[in-house]
Order: sequence, then structure tokens, then C-alpha cells
Amino acid sequence: MPKTINSVCPKDCFGSCSLEVEVEKGKVIKVRGNRNSPVSQGRICSKGKNYPNLVYGPERLLYPLQRIGERGKSEFKRISWEQALNIIYEKLRGLRERYGPESVLYYVRFANLGVMKNCAYSFWYQFGGFTSTYGGLCDSAAQEAINLTYGKVKHNKISDLENSKLIILWGTNPAYTNIHLMHYLNKALDQGAKLISIDIRENESGKKSNLYLNPRVGTDGCLALGVANQLIESNIIDADFINKYTFGFDEFKVLTREYPLDKVSAITEIPINKIKSLINYIKENPEYALICGMGVQRYTNGGQTVRAISLLPALTASLGKKGCGFYFSDRQAPELNWPFLPEKPDKIRNSIAAAKLASELDHQTEPPYLCVPACATGTHADRLARRQALKAIWIEEANPMTSNPNVNLLAKAMNKLEFIVVADLFLTDTARIADIILPVTSMFEYYDLITGYGHSYIQLQQKVIEPSGECKHESEIYRLLGKKFGFNLDYLPENNLSTIEKIISSSNLDTDIDELKEKPYLHPDYQEIAFNDFKFNTSSQKIEFFCQKMKDKWGENPLPIYREAVENKYTSPDIYKRYPLSLVSSHALKKMNSQFSDITAFQEEPFIWINPSDAEKRKIKNGDKVKVYNQRGNFILKALLTKKVAKGIVHIYFGWWDGVHKVNINKLTGDYISDIGYEAAFHNCLVEVENTV
Repeated sequence: MPKTINSVCPKDCFGSCSLEVEVEKGKVIKVRGNRNSPVSQGRICSKGKNYPNLVYGPERLLYPLQRIGERGKSEFKRISWEQALNIIYEKLRGLRERYGPESVLYYVRFANLGVMKNCAYSFWYQFGGFTSTYGGLCDSAAQEAINLTYGKVKHNKISDLENSKLIILWGTNPAYTNIHLMHYLNKALDQGAKLISIDIRENESGKKSNLYLNPRVGTDGCLALGVANQLIESNIIDADFINKYTFGFDEFKVLTREYPLDKVSAITEIPINKIKSLINYIKENPEYALICGMGVQRYTNGGQTVRAISLLPALTASLGKKGCGFYFSDRQAPELNWPFLPEKPDKIRNSIAAAKLASELDHQTEPPYLCVPACATGTHADRLARRQALKAIWIEEANPMTSNPNVNLLAKAMNKLEFIVVADLFLTDTARIADIILPVTSMFEYYDLITGYGHSYIQLQQKVIEPSGECKHESEIYRLLGKKFGFNLDYLPENNLSTIEKIISSSNLDTDIDELKEKPYLHPDYQEIAFNDFKFNTSSQKIEFFCQKMKDKWGENPLPIYREAVENKYTSPDIYKRYPLSLVSSHALKKMNSQFSDITAFQEEPFIWINPSDAEKRKIKNGDKVKVYNQRGNFILKALLTKKVAKGIVHIYFGWWDGVHKVNINKLTGDYISDIGYEAAFHNCLVEVENTV
């Protein structure tokens, strides 16, 4: 008889969906949503339903592999775990002795959420140090902006959207990225709520919109300041709320006077009548839900953009009550503690922004505790100079050769390294350039505690089957390698429920394993209505229109000023002459960032959206194969003509792999960085498109 076990999807997604996993004879036969869960109530996406195909599909890596051909040619041979670990041990030990521990870059992102990934630091701390990255590829600019403005990143419980009379979607597409939020949004619309969508394209979530605004790429901050100006000038604001709970409004009011309607319309290329309509909707419903997406902060002006947008609800006191508020992500769950860390070594070089991995990988400087004397010459100087360079990279939970900007430049930098280790389930674009590939466990083959960001529940990920083939969880890999180095294995615990219990205890969670097997855990301090106590953990203890930390920490204006982003027709006219189309990407329905791209069940031919007017100028017809290119790279894919993108914009869903589809959008993106938060500015990208016929 099949057995059903409760678990959770750990993927980097708003959902963190509760699952019921059906297991028979040691094999997962079906995955469905947990109908008893307060999180998902039985809802899961098509990707979740197809998890058995991920676990048992022909694409899955099952054995350690060693490169035998030229790097990047995907020529590997199967080796044993003992061989793989011996190779890694000898190489890492030698590099540490010759160049220092910081000659190894430990690169990790967020393919899976969960606390067990911290086992890596238990190893690398004992290794004596390493080089690491900072910043993000996903949401770091917006997270920083909201923290500085409100003191905490959180929003109302998503089911509260049912109480909304007006919902504004700003640069977000929850139909593809947050199905639970979309569920309650649709409920609100069915009850008569109005919907406004603001996006550079007509996305899948905006089909029922009463109003659609399409700003020019990168001008959302200008639009927000223009809206603020109109609300203030028309007295559609709550002066009592502003006086009591905000800081710096007078300075902000002066700033908004620089953004009258005609100027904002000219900059954003949105007709004045549409902006006026938006103001009228807010006037009719000053308490509304504003849902902000991650795309608006993926520009060089991204942090100030999110600050400007996030402040709009504060003008009308649309906060701390039912049916309203600012939504980005919900980070109310307490941070889980990893109680197995040894003493932190001094030799940790946190020196590369993840967004600039391509240009910084082979340009590392001397760590602060090492110094090249001015008089150093000859072999001594050469030896010290060599210590500056990275020699190896260990990559897990990440696919930088697909997901990072400027991958052609990144490939060149990676090929200069002596040694590359990749731990993954699949032969990703990154794994293809590895020297050693380590096959790791799927989400059903290890235990973990999952804290999401679309809601604030903590959930137990259960091990429901034994690992496929010779796959091992990262904690086991580090434990085996730690034995070879003679490390203290107390800091490298086995992946079992005893380890999870210690994490629960050290994190002061009022729950236990048995309870988590049955239901998710919600911290008692959770606010269903965010900021209903009107307490804001900022410097002023208020919502900050004027934020001094913006200047002190980031060197940016304390007010959310608008500044043109780089690489557009105004800031880069020479580039624009050659590449006059703005390329913007978004998340696909059947992918999670770059995950699932090689799964047979989700295969599709890559395509690009282009406006019919732009296509006609280039003699492109619907379905034609076109070349998309700029100074950084090129690829070929199918053109789809649609008015869902405005003239001057082309759109591609993110995540196709070069090794599978011969298409990778990040061949074209530059490794620009946001104004705050060290976020990747993917959307500052000009291209040209031409017919290949």
C-alpha cells in the first residue's frame, strides 16, 4: 500500500508549498498539495506535480564524474566517491598550502531554501578560510530599500487580499511566480475589487486589469514620484498619519514638486490620462494593496525605485489595516540558528559581488591581513602576487553559467581557474565546465527546515526515500571530506532528525519534530496585519521618507530621487545607436530561475516577444528565427510578434540553458550593479534583433 508523508517544496519560490508525497516500495509515485496545510491548502504548481520526473528522469546525475576532455566540452568519465574525494582533498590541500585558503571561492546561491546548507560553513571555517560573495541576483536591492524605509520586510497575510477593494500589481506576475497570492487576488476580483497593473509588458496576471500602465524600462521610480506629487497636490493624503508615523515628509514633498504630470509622462512614456486614471482609482480607494515585484529593482537605480514605490501607501495611511499595505515578501519568521559552527577564521575574503562575478573573478586583491611591501622584488613579490588570485571554485545550489550576468566573460574567467567542483543534480551549464561533478540528493532524499519568503511559516522537509544512485547530501560530502582533512566532525553532523531537533532547540522554536510532521510552525510574534502596531525599526522609529542611512551606508540621496538607469537611449546614446531595443526578462511558468530547464516534461522552443512595429522594420515575421545580439554576445531563437510589449522593448523568459537550448539570455546582460544592496541590474541591457532568413 502507498504511504503518504507530509513535506514541503524547498525551492527558491514565494510558495514554499506544503506537500503530500505518496511513496510505494521506496519510490515517489505522486506529489500533491497538502490539503490540510494553512499555507497552500492543496494548491501546488505544475512543477511540483512533476517532481517524480525530476527525481527519476534520465537527466539526473547519479554518480561522481571527472572531466577527461577540454573544459566546457562536457566530456566526463564516471569515478568512485573515494576517487572524487581524494582528488578534491589533494587539490584543496595543495592550494591552501601554496596560496592560502582564500584562493578557493565558495559560491552558493539559493536553488533550495533551508538551514542545512549551512553545513558548508562548518567545513570551510575549519578549512581555515575562503573567498565568498556578497549581494544578490534576486532581491537584495529591494530588501535593503524596504528595511531602510520601514525597518522590516513584511506584509499582511496573503489571504487578507480578499478584503482589498483596490489592488495594484507593480512589476510582478504572481500568476507565474506566486500562485497562492494569485488565488486570493482572484477572490478579491470576484468580489468586485479593482485591479491596476503596472509593467513594461502586459503580463499573465493583468488580464482582468481595469487599468494597465506600461512605463519605459527603468522609469518606475519616476512614475512613483509623479503619483506621489499628484496625491499630495490633490490632498489625497492622510496628514494625521503622516505627522504621527513618518519622518521627512516635508523634504519629500519638495522633491515630488520636481515631477509634474507632463514631465513624468515624457520620461515614462505613459499617457497623462492613464496616470490621472491611476490617481482617481487611489482617490476612490485610498486604502489599497500595492504588490511590488522584483523586476523593478533589477536596474542601477533599483533601490531608490523601490523606496519611491514603497512610500506610496504611507501617503494615504494604507498600512497596518485589513485590505491594504505594501507587499514584497514576508520575512517575519525568525532566523534559524545553525548550532554547529566552529570558531570563525580570520582568512575569509568577502570580496566579490555576486552580480559582478564575471568581471571580478580573476581580479582579486590582497586580503587585508596580507600586504605586499613596496620594496618586494623577484620571487618574493611574485609569490605574494600569486596569493592574490583565485585558483579554485566550489559551487553548490547555484548555476552561475546560466544565472549570472555576462556569462561569456564569466566563462573566460572560469577557464583561468585551476580547479572547479560543482555539486548538482543535473548537468547544468555550470556543471559542464567542472573538473569534478558531485551528484547530490533531491528534496525527497534528505531532512531540512524550510523558511520561505512568500509567507512566514517554518516547515519540516522530510526524507521520504533513499538517495538515487550514489547521490549524497552536501552535509555527507563535507563530512567525508572533513575526515580526510582531520576536521572535528562534531561540527559536521549527519543529516538526520537528531540534527533537526538541535536546530529547533537552538532556534528557540516552540515546536518539535512530531508537531512539524503534521503542520507548519508559525512564530507567536507573527502579525497577520503587518505593522498593525505602527512600530517601525528604523533610525527614527518611523517610516522614512528621508533616510539618512541611504547616504551614510550607500552614499545615496536620503530622498528617493529618480536617476536614469545605465544603458538606455539617454545614458548610453552610442550603444543605443547600435542596439536600440531594451531587453527585459521575466520568470517562466515552467521554470524556477534556471531550474527545470532540462526536464523533458517541460521542454519548449525558446522564443522572444517583439512588437509588430519593431518586427516590420527588421522584416521579421511571426515564427521566424532571429538573432539577438549586442557587444557581449548573441544567440538565435524564435520570434513571436505581439503588442503585449511596447515598441522599443523585447522580452524573453529567463532560464533556458545554453547547453540544452543554445540560448542563454545572460550572454547579453552586463554585470551592472544596483545603487544599494549590490543587486544584479539585469534589465539594463540594449540589444538588436535581426532575421536569420
